[in-house]
Amino acid sequence: MKKCLLISILLVSSIQLFAQNTNLRFTVFVDPKFSWMNSDINTIDNDGSKFGVNIGLNVDKFFADNYAIMTGISIDNTGGNLTFNYQKDLKTGNGDEPLNIGSTVKYKLQYINVPLGLKFKTNEIGYWTFFTHLGLNGGVNIKATAEVDDVELENENISDEVRLFNLGYYIGAGTEYSIAGNTAIVLGFTYTNGFVDITDGEDSKVTLGNFAIRVGV
Repeated sequence: MKKCLLISILLVSSIQLFAQNTNLRFTVFVDPKFSWMNSDINTIDNDGSKFGVNIGLNVDKFFADNYAIMTGISIDNTGGNLTFNYQKDLKTGNGDEPLNIGSTVKYKLQYINVPLGLKFKTNEIGYWTFFTHLGLNGGVNIKATAEVDDVELENENISDEVRLFNLGYYIGAGTEYSIAGNTAIVLGFTYTNGFVDITDGEDSKVTLGNFAIRVGV
């Protein structure tokens, strides 16, 4: 219930920000992406990335011809793999699960994301325009599961292991190709890096990053 309330607040806040302004541009997008997790201690190793998809809606509010405030909402499927080179107890829905030293946890995470940033756009060149965007990306975790091969854990609920909020920065660039009137195909890329701890570990800080290809209309 608390998660649903927080998601509703984020969605309503985003809509109200633009409700009384007609100078808007909407983009429906699908972002194929590779995500990874990093720790600040050397006994936890990044053990590879995870492929996922971020699906959502972006809203650009132009306050000048080539400058806009951008926000939106999306469902982000993300995660990564971490190897723990010490004795760790994984917090699961069935209680603490002791892991072997050297176990790799494959995190599967889902967030409701709401970005807030700036977009800079060129004038149209033929049918093309080019843009760059940057800002902050906040997320609310709505699902967290994990797999651990050597202790036979599969799609185990680890909501108690993952913190509710995530926050990071993003930067990217791309192009728009006009196909009819104000309709355009959008292609681009975005790099996102978190700067808050997404896990509940008291002795380490784990952040989430990703590289995404933007495809939208």
